[in-house]
Amino acid sequence: MCNDDELAFGKLYNCLAHDLFRYGYRVCANHEMVQDGIQDIFLKIWNKRSELSEVTSPRFYLYKCLRNKLLRAIDSERLVFNMEDFSDDELFADDTHAERNWILEEDSYIQTKKLKEALGKLSARQQEVIQLRYYHDFSAEEIGKIMDINPQSVRNLQNRAIQQLRTELPYFAVTLLKLIFAGHYWINLR
Repeated sequence: MCNDDELAFGKLYNCLAHDLFRYGYRVCANHEMVQDGIQDIFLKIWNKRSELSEVTSPRFYLYKCLRNKLLRAIDSERLVFNMEDFSDDELFADDTHAERNWILEEDSYIQTKKLKEALGKLSARQQEVIQLRYYHDFSAEEIGKIMDINPQSVRNLQNRAIQQLRTELPYFAVTLLKLIFAGHYWINLR
């Protein structure tokens, strides 16, 4: 891409844009602002491609750029998460239909409602840490760099969030956490 390869640039966009949109919508409730932010980032990257230094993790770099751009745009340290915009179908990303059906058969409506409520009680920063860790698969060190906090603070936020979910959902949380840690599901915070 740095050598004017439009196909490489297109591949970069196609590989990462969807996840950037999903993450951006959790940082900022204004969808137009997120879309504009992502377009601005990619436009700037393309326009400055000859000046860019080599990046070891483009994915990490773009998440960090987007988060910083959105936080500057909303001019606030508090992140906005709109729990009302969740659809029941978005709570679980299905890896296989059998696993999804098993979850849905387990009184899914009630559990989904309880899960949404429990997630809504997490702080915005806890929600962001959980999302970056379990959906986007960033390490504590990478999350710390994205959020401008140290890795131990990331771990503390993550642990407090899990403890709170366990308190809020004493029976469901055990199954939920096992599924999360086994990598079978991600709780979609959007």
